[in-house]
Amino acid sequence: MAIYHLNARGIAPARGSSAVASAAYQSGETLRDEATGELKRYARAERIADTGIVLPGGMPALDRQTIWNEAQRVYAGGNELVAKRYEFALPHELDLDGQRACVLDFCSLFNDRACDWAIHDSGDGNPHAHVLVSALAIGPGGFERPKAQKSTKVYLCRYPDGSNVMVEARDWKAAKAEGIEKVYNFKDGERRTMSQAEAQGLTKDDRKTKTPVAVTAKMDGTKAFDAEKAELTSIRAAWAGIANRHLAQAAAMTGSAPQSIDHRSNKDRYMDEQPTVHEGGAGLIGHADRVKLNEEIKARNERLRVLRAELQQEGAALEQLQREVAELERQRGRIEKAKRGRVQGRHKGALAKRRRVAMATAAAAAETQRLMAMAAANQVDTRVEMIAQLDEQIADLDQEMHRLQRGGTAIMMSSNLIKATELAAERKKLADERARLAGEGETRRRREPPTPEQKRRGPKH
Repeated sequence: MAIYHLNARGIAPARGSSAVASAAYQSGETLRDEATGELKRYARAERIADTGIVLPGGMPALDRQTIWNEAQRVYAGGNELVAKRYEFALPHELDLDGQRACVLDFCSLFNDRACDWAIHDSGDGNPHAHVLVSALAIGPGGFERPKAQKSTKVYLCRYPDGSNVMVEARDWKAAKAEGIEKVYNFKDGERRTMSQAEAQGLTKDDRKTKTPVAVTAKMDGTKAFDAEKAELTSIRAAWAGIANRHLAQAAAMTGSAPQSIDHRSNKDRYMDEQPTVHEGGAGLIGHADRVKLNEEIKARNERLRVLRAELQQEGAALEQLQREVAELERQRGRIEKAKRGRVQGRHKGALAKRRRVAMATAAAAAETQRLMAMAAANQVDTRVEMIAQLDEQIADLDQEMHRLQRGGTAIMMSSNLIKATELAAERKKLADERARLAGEGETRRRREPPTPEQKRRGPKH
């Protein structure tokens, strides 16, 4: 499958590297370095699958010997770069045309620079590209040096009293005249000036490197190293996008599953796999050892992938169980909620029923009381009427009895007496009925008038 590999190396005379030599190596051509007069020639030209040069629009065609000799001629000295060489793996899933298209897209990232590219393929399944990019922009008039200074070198220096100070390279002569010295890294891990080292019996041979402690800073104050790192990260990401786009197009044309690469490191992707090392060309010193090391690394990584796959399966099974448990909990919650709803519904229904029964009972009781009150009222009215009628009848009887008691002749008296006796008996019945209706007892019974016989006999002595 496609793999990700990209690195960048600066080409500068101060580092002992040559842009002409780099161009000769990657192109397989024999080139003359005009600064030294040497011919740069390298073997194994058969590994070179294709080469090319990409220049900005409007530029006339130039050969690589002219380009890189001119780049070295305008070199300003110091740590300045003449070019930067990018090396990256090409997807072996693509044919040469597809690989070439990838390289040309990569060169388009540097649209104002000269790009010299080559594709190497030794048939070992490791096709890769070399792209030599000029450090300076190039135009019709040649390489264009920026008018403003882009960066400066800053040395870590020290005063005689031991305090440190950062001094720009352009100010070094003046600082030296003031007794300021550059600081060096020593093999024991300490940083000293040479005066301090000599006072401790140390010499130049005790230094870790011959160069003093220094950093390259951008003119805006940022570190050049940080800017270079950010630029490389951007280019690495851009190459991943280019390769993945061409891989997706090839997969769509062939109907196969698309492959992809990722520019991030294993650490950034939270992967515990060990990265392989660059093996270099066969026959180079240490090549066999690097191949053996990569085989060991690949074996370990394969075991890690198997373990990771097993862990992923276990994790997937655990997640499935967790989802099932969560679903069961949700179902249980829904069932309990439904039960509570039904119980509450039944309880509410029973309460409503009892409320309806209570209301109906209360209404019935109220209606019964109303009817009883009406009946009682009617009964009282009827009783009053009956009592009034009885009073009238009793009064009529009393009048009739008085009249009879005032009778004339003896015969009439006898007849009247009999009649009065009958009337008295009738009156008693009416009086008893009235007393009953009026709720009076025998002790409260209305006193009856004396009969004619009682009147004749007179009072008892």
